[in-house]
Amino acid sequence: MSTNAAFKLQDAGFTRQQVEALGEFLDTQAATKADLVEATGALKAEIAEVKADLKAEIAEVKADLKAEIANSKVEIIKWMFGTIAAQTALIIAAVKLLH
Repeated sequence: MSTNAAFKLQDAGFTRQQVEALGEFLDTQAATKADLVEATGALKAEIAEVKADLKAEIAEVKADLKAEIANSKVEIIKWMFGTIAAQTALIIAAVKLLH
């Protein structure tokens, strides 16, 4: 607490003991600019770490989705050719039966 602040409190009716006690309390409880700068730096570092983790997770999920889509395409093509082959066989069998 600054000297001016202490004098203003005394002028307002605080005793010297009250001003000293308040000053000690504020000195131990109040954050300094350096404390705030340090906390800001720590938060920025943590935010950067979280962003990096999220980017990595997103990339992993994206790769998994691409693989699943590729597998689905393969399965669809297999079913398509299987269905075409079955239809062709049915048509050939039907033509043979009719002739």
